[in-house]
Amino acid sequence: MPTSPAPGAVRVAPLGVGAALPDTVVTSAEIEERLGLDPGWLQKRTHIAERRILGPGERITDFGLLASQRALADAGVDASEVDLVIAACLQSDDIAPSMSAVVSAGLGTRHAGGFDISSGCSGFVASVATAAGLIEAGRARTVVVVAAEAMSRLTDKSDRATAGLLGDGAGAIVLRGETTPATAEHPGRTGRSVFGSDGENGGTVRVATDHPSIYDDGEFGPGKAGQVQMNGFDTYKTAVERFESTVRETAAVNGVTLDDVDLVVLHQANGRILEAVRKRLELPEERLASSVQSHGNTSAASVALALADARAQGRVEPGTRLLLAGFGSGLAWAGITMTWEGSAA
Repeated sequence: MPTSPAPGAVRVAPLGVGAALPDTVVTSAEIEERLGLDPGWLQKRTHIAERRILGPGERITDFGLLASQRALADAGVDASEVDLVIAACLQSDDIAPSMSAVVSAGLGTRHAGGFDISSGCSGFVASVATAAGLIEAGRARTVVVVAAEAMSRLTDKSDRATAGLLGDGAGAIVLRGETTPATAEHPGRTGRSVFGSDGENGGTVRVATDHPSIYDDGEFGPGKAGQVQMNGFDTYKTAVERFESTVRETAAVNGVTLDDVDLVVLHQANGRILEAVRKRLELPEERLASSVQSHGNTSAASVALALADARAQGRVEPGTRLLLAGFGSGLAWAGITMTWEGSAA
């Protein structure tokens, strides 16, 4: 059984990242044609050209497992060294068991512990922060955080507000606790995190069930069971403001400025939101990760997928200073900083 570090001065090193996507591609042009929209309407408003969708009989847990395997390979860590798996997802293939248990078994971790976190679009960042806290407390040493979402199962294909946004996919990261001080050769560390929520306005981005909800009798009205609903204008305005404040607060609690950050990785809500936030933060384009053009909005998986894409492009190397932030359904948000330790891509 892996040995956890004792509580104390433990640095949490990010060692590897991986991604996995279904083969089936659905273009924005196909959705525009189905909804009777003018050619280019969706891409102009969302910057999304295509997204990946689960095919018949495919399981989202399989993609979560594959992303986790690729993250371990990138980290150079054997699955037997993993003592905890945390999965971020809105909906796994089964209500129970948890996605984390399924992924842990598939990896061959020899009964590593695990649990799922449901926090929508901020889920991956919240899970990374949770993993870091457990490692720092000496409760675990090597943790796989996986985010996997099958948003196509929750998409109202007749809804112009959401039908062109959502996609499926999975991403994962490997974190390990180290008791040795950070060096130029081993610079990895995970910084302080911020969290927030606004459940009063949670109906702004919502997936309802057929059970009574606190939002049914208010301004948001009855939801559509099992389908994503968004109040478009309110979502855009709130997301831009909350992303900006979360990024700035995360930098502040870590005692850094945005000039100290090499790459900002945000939840890939849509391209217009990302561009508006980038301008508010006065970030050059090369310092904001983006994969929304090819993946769409994959909820909790989107930050992990954008990070994996940036890593594959050679933008995440040992010593790269990162700031991750998510915002979405809940309404909930989370931010965290990290310095990459994994080997050169």
